Amino acid sequence: MKREIWIDGLKGLGIIFVVVGHITYNQLLVETIFMFHMPLFFLLGGWLHNVNVPQEKYLKEKARSLLIPYLSFLVILWPLELIVSFPEQPWTGEWILNSLFIPMLVGGPLLTGFAGVFWFVTCYFLTQQLMHFLLRRYSLRLCGLICCLMLVCAYLNALLLPSFWLPWSANVVLMAAPIYCIGYWVRSCDIDGMMPVFAIVVLIAAMLNVIGVHNVFNMKYVDYGLPVVTLVSALACVAVLAKIAQRLQTNLVGRGLAAVGRASMTIMFLHQFVQLMMAKKLGITQAAPRVVVTLIVCYFLHGLLMKSSTIARLFLGIRTVKKAPETIEHA
Repeated sequence: MKREIWIDGLKGLGIIFVVVGHITYNQLLVETIFMFHMPLFFLLGGWLHNVNVPQEKYLKEKARSLLIPYLSFLVILWPLELIVSFPEQPWTGEWILNSLFIPMLVGGPLLTGFAGVFWFVTCYFLTQQLMHFLLRRYSLRLCGLICCLMLVCAYLNALLLPSFWLPWSANVVLMAAPIYCIGYWVRSCDIDGMMPVFAIVVLIAAMLNVIGVHNVFNMKYVDYGLPVVTLVSALACVAVLAKIAQRLQTNLVGRGLAAVGRASMTIMFLHQFVQLMMAKKLGITQAAPRVVVTLIVCYFLHGLLMKSSTIARLFLGIRTVKKAPETIEHA
């Protein structure tokens, strides 16, 4: 699929919201961002999905572009997280097993701090593989029905067993796969005429947060907000942001967002490390400077990673530095 500026711009908007959501102290802003920021990336994944790739080849490609960077960053950042968070802790055999190796193997909500966002990568990888399997074998209608059943199971997980989770956040795939499927389906639809409706839904969704209604998508901890309502709110928010990205793609702001979007994988992996180190070690507690500096530093580090083909292969999941890097999903 041809690379489009507005798609990178939408990723740029998405990753900026991720950084802001993890740093700001404004609870209303946090709840509003958490309403849509993770569904945005799953929707984009479905939008860009190439169903024509053989399953085995698809598995290898996505393992290279997602799991290798995941492991490369994890083996560095998770030990650092333990060193910073538990400076006085003796590294006994039992503690190393329970605090170092098990979280690295199991992932999901066991990873916090510097690696707190890593759950997304494994969940995204599993979602891709499942949806690729379904979309290659069944009609889109049957895939939709399967995803509806998964959606019901996701809500049952959230309502009845909210503390239940699986390694690599595999249970979150129950919610992620339907969103991914919607992204795949909607690319063949003309939704421009629905923009006024989406805008109204976004306003209503924002008002729900203002009045204190829990309209939040915290997928890592299986919190899907109001059943169906929060999902529709997220879809409407992404649709409006996509239209904004399309409108901006021809000007300097749009190109800047696209540049940030192309570095989204690096920003995703590193932003918690950068911003938490600023707070813990440098004493910079104000949200605004941490957001700005974090984005700048992560973007600069992305450029450094691109300088070496070996490093780019390990930390960005790309085979060559001569082409634009794959972000969270832009093959």
